[in-house]
Parts: sequence; C-alpha cells; structure tokens
Amino acid sequence: MITMSWFSNIINNKHKTKDFNPSKRWIHFSNGLILDEADNHQSIWITDSNWFEKWFFGVEERLGLILGKRLIQASSDSFEYSLIFNKAQIPKNKDIGSWKELHEDWMYRSFGKFSLYSVDSKTTKFLITNYANLYITIGYLSSAFEYINGARYKFHWNDSETSILLIFEPTNQFFPYPSKSNNFDYNFSDFKKTHNSELWDMLSIEDDGAWYVQNSRKMIVSRDLFFRFEEQCMPSLKKIDFVGLSNYDWGIKDELKSLWWSASADSARELFIASSYHILIREDSDWKKVGQKHLSMYGLGNITHAESVDKSGGIIFQLETSFHLSLSCGILLACWERAYGMKGKLILNSDKNYFFVKISNSLDDLNPQY
Repeated sequence: MITMSWFSNIINNKHKTKDFNPSKRWIHFSNGLILDEADNHQSIWITDSNWFEKWFFGVEERLGLILGKRLIQASSDSFEYSLIFNKAQIPKNKDIGSWKELHEDWMYRSFGKFSLYSVDSKTTKFLITNYANLYITIGYLSSAFEYINGARYKFHWNDSETSILLIFEPTNQFFPYPSKSNNFDYNFSDFKKTHNSELWDMLSIEDDGAWYVQNSRKMIVSRDLFFRFEEQCMPSLKKIDFVGLSNYDWGIKDELKSLWWSASADSARELFIASSYHILIREDSDWKKVGQKHLSMYGLGNITHAESVDKSGGIIFQLETSFHLSLSCGILLACWERAYGMKGKLILNSDKNYFFVKISNSLDDLNPQY
C-alpha cells in the first residue's frame, strides 16, 4: 500500500529533470485503469491534448452550451481538493516560483510551464507557455495560487495559441471550498501492476514542459476532474436533440445526466471514426486486443469478455472497470462501427461486478457506411 504524501514524494530533491520519467508515476494496472503512484486512490486518463480539446468542443456543440468556465471550475476544485486532502506542503516564503513540487507536477501532467510575469499593488500576472489545455491549466494554476496564499482571487486572461497571460486580483468575495470528492475510493489492491511497453517505449520528453508518445502531445486528466466537470455542467443542461442521440441507452433515470453521457460518448465516437483506425475482427476474442489498444493503454478500462449475439455483428462486451463509461462506450461503439461498416446502437446494463455493453445495428437505412 502506498503511504507517501502526494507532493512530498512526487520526486526526490536530489533528482534532476533528466531523471524525469512519467511511466514511474502513471502506473498501469491489470484492470485497465492507470493509477497515480503519488496518490493511491486516484485513477487518471492519458489523452492526446488535441483530441481532448476536440472532444470538449464536440460536447459543447451537441449540448448547445459554452462550457469553458465549467471546465475551469472543475479543474480548480479538483486540484484544490487534492492539495487540501493531501496536506500539500508549500515553500516557507510562499513563492510559487520556488514550489518545486508544483513545477514537477506540471511536467508529469504534461501541462506546459508557468512563470511569474509581473507583480504590482493590484495584480499578479503569470505566463503559461506551451499549455496543454487552456481551461484546465488556468484552473490548476489558480487553485495553486490561492492555496499558497491562503486567499481568494478573481482572475481573467489573455491567450494565444502558445501562451496564456493569467492575471489575478485580490477580492473580498467569498468562494466556498470544493466539495468532498467521492472519486478517490477505488481499491486497486486486488489488481496487479503491469508495464504497458507499447505506450512507454514510444515516449519522448521535450524541454518545453511536455512529453509525447509517437509525436502525440499527451496530458493527464484525473478521474476526479472529469467527474467534477460532468457535475459542473448539470445545472446548465436543457433537453436538446442531436444527431445520434437515440443510439445511446444508458439505463439512467436522470434524463439530463443521460444526455451529457450521450454527448460525451458521441463526441468520442466521432473523433475515433475520424482517426481512421483499422479494426479487424475475426473472432470474438479479438475484441480483448482492441480493448487493450484503445482503452487500457490510456487508462479507460478493459474488456474481460466479448460474445456475439446475432449474425449481423451484434455483440455484448463485459467491462470490469471504466474511467468514465461515456468515453469507454463511445470508443467501443466507434470500434464496432469501424469493424462492421455500419452505424451502431449502444445499450448499457450492469450488475455488482461488471458493466455490460450491447452494440448492434441501429437499423437506420440512412446511416452512412464507413
């Protein structure tokens, strides 16, 4: 069992940047999830930064909403809760520039780099360069700045394609502390650590605060951040229809939550289809390899069993775990559509131990062929 403090053991002070290796912190497990080695209750998703941004825009488009501020709030709340929960130690001089563990944490998450830009009597400005995601990095840095100073700030920013100027101003407004998270309670003790050589053997580390896998800029999204983002979106949701909505049945009574899951899944499905991955299925057991390559490698879960249910490609997947079912199911639906060349319909069920995902032909005569 890992008992280390989250920040104090991210990296030994004697280590230098050249010793930095993200595979030592993000640990694959046999259940298809990836654990943050510095926090034994937190699972994470390794995603391509551009893919995440397109997925985010796809969710906005389907829901008819602008969700940037919701993602900032989710990011800020998630990181602030982690800092408080793990009792993160700060530099005695409260200088965020000398907070080595925070800078290293940004490197591990492949967020980019930040530095103090200027300070005057009214404002403090930070420059974020080579950022992975506009909203997530703003949320993380704002919560860290408030935590180290023990005060609340209002902020605004100016951004370009490569940098963000984040500007803080003191405020007397009251902002509550983030709510308790229920996303840290997954038990990994029953599962084995695995080494995903297919991912880490293709790792390259740059000097710009980022790391890449086969030229793909990666970034880390925690499960807590993702679920908080979903929760942040709920108050703004209204019933809306979009193409493909009827192809998802989550078995959820909450219609708005079901709508959000469908938007998330369909955005992921569309992006996977656009990537033109070749999915070759000769027999049901081949689906396990598909799950390992497109789900487990990035921490989204795993397929423990797959069984055909009809002669038209209909199949039921058994999933042991999932980072978030909307992502896992959206990608599985896309894999199925790539394999069989027709549009699919997804139905989710579950019992105490497993999730069951049934995918079959949507029977829509107007569906395009891939």
